[in-house]
Amino acid sequence: MTQQLTAIRRRIADSVVPELPADARFAREQVMLIDAALGLVIDSHEHEYRLAVLDYHEYRSLLEEFARLAGEGSPSLPEQVADGPAPDAGALPLAAVEERTRWLKEETARRYSELARRPSTAAQAGTLLAGVAARQVDREASWYRGAGFTADAPPLTDLLGEATPTGCA
Repeated sequence: MTQQLTAIRRRIADSVVPELPADARFAREQVMLIDAALGLVIDSHEHEYRLAVLDYHEYRSLLEEFARLAGEGSPSLPEQVADGPAPDAGALPLAAVEERTRWLKEETARRYSELARRPSTAAQAGTLLAGVAARQVDREASWYRGAGFTADAPPLTDLLGEATPTGCA
């Protein structure tokens, strides 16, 4: 996402701004506002989930403290807010998760190459890799659905909510 936003920002600066007439003060001002907004999104979007997790736990703790002050037991929370994310969810910045995922993919390719050379493991390794690859292709197709490239793909929210990845419990 950061790469796409940065590319959009660069295209505006390189392609749109030079084409604006010198006397188009309002249009230049609007482009500068768009540039500033893109800069904010680029700088902050990877932290949005972590911020939401921290807010959830801060306010949940605050309600527990209020209940304690009022001499009550634990606060009665509606079902939709009672079960929230783990306190450390989203603790790693997105860039760190992406970097670690790149390493995992490279190591996967290396290990697959080893296993594919063994007759006893080649078929099963291929099946495992094909399953993960198919799910990744589905997610990426859904990611670009909003741009109109893969209109027949399901919404990304459907895929992200489907199941816990293999090996993750």
